[in-house]
Parts: sequence; C-alpha cells; structure tokens
Amino acid sequence: MRCLNRIYEFFQKYFILILTTAVLAVKLLIVNIPSPSAPPEACMSMRGEGCGFIFDEAHYIPAVRKLMRGEAANNEHPPLAKFIIMAGMLLLGDGVGNAAGWRIFIAISGAISVMMVGLIAQEISSRKSVGYVASLLFATDVMSFNLSSIAMLDAPAMAFSLIAVYFALRKRYVLAGIFMGLSLLCKLSFLSILGPILVIVVAQSLRGWTKKLDKFPFLFKNLCKVFLITAAVFLLGLWLYDYTYNTFQTPFEHIAFMLNYHSKLKYTNPSEVDMPLSWINLISPFKPAPYYIETVKSDSAVYHPVAYWGIHSPVWWSIWFLIPIYVYKLVFNIRKNHAIFGEVLVLSWIAFTYLPYFPIAHILERWVFPFYFYATVPALAIGLCRFKEWGDWMTTLLIAVISAQLIWFFIWFPVKNDVYITILRLLNLPT
Repeated sequence: MRCLNRIYEFFQKYFILILTTAVLAVKLLIVNIPSPSAPPEACMSMRGEGCGFIFDEAHYIPAVRKLMRGEAANNEHPPLAKFIIMAGMLLLGDGVGNAAGWRIFIAISGAISVMMVGLIAQEISSRKSVGYVASLLFATDVMSFNLSSIAMLDAPAMAFSLIAVYFALRKRYVLAGIFMGLSLLCKLSFLSILGPILVIVVAQSLRGWTKKLDKFPFLFKNLCKVFLITAAVFLLGLWLYDYTYNTFQTPFEHIAFMLNYHSKLKYTNPSEVDMPLSWINLISPFKPAPYYIETVKSDSAVYHPVAYWGIHSPVWWSIWFLIPIYVYKLVFNIRKNHAIFGEVLVLSWIAFTYLPYFPIAHILERWVFPFYFYATVPALAIGLCRFKEWGDWMTTLLIAVISAQLIWFFIWFPVKNDVYITILRLLNLPT
C-alpha cells in the first residue's frame, strides 16, 4: 500500500513531465509515417508522386531544400521554423524512406507546448492539479497533435509563444520578449499572442496600487521590455536571413512583402471557405480536411491506416459554455471584489486569437482555415481546467469534456496498426 501511495505521489508531482514525455514518444513512433518513396530531387515542387508530404509540407520541405542549397525560398513567411526543420534534416538526413528529419524538431516543439500549457495553467490557478488537466486536453486535441507532428511552421511558433506567456506570468519580461520574437520569426499570425501577454503585463504592473497613475511609468517600462525586445529579435532575425540570402535590403521591405503577399490571398466564392463560425459550430461544423489519407480495401471493408485530418474536437465546442461561465465569474468576482486575473486572461486570449478572423474572412475576404484555431486551443484547455476550482457540478462537466476528448482522440489518431483498426471495428467506430 505504501508503495502504491509513493507511485501515486510521484505521478502527481511529475504528471506534466510524464505526459510530455509520453506525447513525444508517441510522436517519435510515427514520425516517419508517411515517408517518401521518391528522391528529394523529384520533390522540389509542391506536388509530386511519392514525395510523402502531409498537407503544407508540400510547401515547406521543397523550400527548406532550396534554402539548404543557398537559394532564398518561401519569403512570404518568416524563416526560423524552416531552419528548425532544416536542422532536423541535417541531423537525420533527407532521402528515400526518411521523413524523420523533416518532423523531429516539430514533434519536440509539440511536446514542449503540451508542457507549457500545463505550467501556464498552474501559474494562474490556486491548484497545481489543474495543470495536469490543461496539458491533457491540449495534448489530445487532434488538430493540435497533427499540426505538431508534421513539418509546418505552427508548432515551433506555438512553443515559443507559450514560453513567452509563461515568462510573462513569471515577470521575466526580457525573456518573454525574446521568445515572442522567436515565435514571430516562425509565423506572423502568432502576433495575436501579444494580446494576452499585454493583459498579463498590465495586470501585474498595476496590481495592488490604489493610485494607478503612479504606476504608469512602471507599466511603460515593462511593456517596453516585452514589445521592444520582441521587435528587436524579430527584425534582427529577418535581417540576418535577408543578408545571408541576399533577398531584401531591409527587414521592413521583407515585412512589407509578406503583408502584401498575404493581403492578396482572397477568395471569390464564400461557399468554398470554412468561415470562423464553422470552426466551433456544433450543428453545422466544417467538413474535416484530409491532410493525408491512405485507403486500404480488404474484402468489403475500407479503412485508413494513415489518416491525418484537419478536424475539430470537443474542446473546440466547449467555447459555447466556457465563455458564458467565464463572463459570469468575471462579473461575480468584480462585484465581490475578488481577483479577476484568470478570467480576464482566458477571455482575452480567446478574443485576440479567434475573433480577428471574422473581419479578416467576412470583410477583407481573405482565405482562412480551421487550423488557425490552433492558437486558441491553449486558452480553452487552460479555461476548462479551472472548472476543478468551482464546485462539484463544474467538475462533472469537466470530466465529461475530458472523456469526450479522449474518445475523440482515440478515434481520429492519425496512424493505426492492424490491432488498432480491429479494436475500432469491434467498437463500431470509424476506421
């Protein structure tokens, strides 16, 4: 009995680390699936037979190969994530039957993000156990798992931005600025994470003072630490790339090129676009996007041993009750003069990372995609985990979401062996 207690205490103490390690191990088990059957020379363009690309790997792997040759490529996106992919290819190689190099550091980035979501949750909660729940919910989000298993820009950008949020919560503003700059050097869309960081810095700088005006110089100093260092790291990284590859005269020219390029990505038919509301719509959700699907027919059965889907999860739909609950808690705490930091942070994170896509899609008529919701998922996971603090019925609701999330993840896990498929068939679940 004492031994079991010690094991339980160990798991309690190190659950986030154990989960992070388990997530990384699972990712590494499937990191080379699918792999190319064609040589790199035959796969230097977006599409090619036997290239083994999953989704936008068709953009980024050819771009990385060109960068390795000293040729500038994919300048419409910042360069850092592509160099992270390149590091894996230099370490593990790039050739027929070998895609591990493309994805190894992306998988590590995804595992780091799982850990950081839990640590952030612990920073804003009075209970350490909520961190376990937040990490678990984020780790089992299918879209998040898939994006952080393939050679795309999003996972490193997410990892760096979550580290920045964590350091901001710890009042390490210089480090927060450095990592936020690195995040933007991976992907510009993670600029939205500066929103919750702004909320954190303002709340911490003005907390506990009756005369707020006396604190504005202190606030200004802290904001400068974060935002000026973010800008400096981002601009320096762009300059180094442009200088090395002889592309743009200044990083500002490069930024103008990126903004101009993306401003032209407009749709002509709205029915072809998964609008932002469809990302969280329970009644009429967006159709799952087949990022990479292998189909096998056996007798009368059809199954998919490898199936990377761009798909929602129960955590996404939780936004419909999470926001009203958090608004209620916010109003209640204001009236009772209780702390409101956690509620404001979660609500602002959702607002900054999700709401901008409505005017972008509907007014600017820009293409948007459901995987853009990736930056919002940590806020939902962190928001849900705090239900443990708010009574039995809230805990019951949280358990229901966790159960649904685990079942959903089991069904849509991207790589399945024969045993896995047999279990799905016995349970009459999709294969």
